Amino acid sequence: MPKIFSNLNLNGQAPPRVQPSVGEWGPEKVPSTKSKKRMRIWVSLALFGAMLACFLLGWYVYYVMTGDLGFGLGRREGE
Repeated sequence: MPKIFSNLNLNGQAPPRVQPSVGEWGPEKVPSTKSKKRMRIWVSLALFGAMLACFLLGWYVYYVMTGDLGFGLGRREGE
């Protein structure tokens, strides 16, 4: 027989030692949706910063090894 309502027990098969403690109005010490959204933004910015740093490091190593800026920039006529 199909269920009409979903199971509201979000803990599922998790052992009791890892389930959040439940207060009067819901789980305690669980991050709010607003803080999760804020953390997603910070993680995205950190990932972008790390990727940019890796790119710039690679470009700098290329520049030091070749003396050329790359991307068609800094090329001189006749070289």
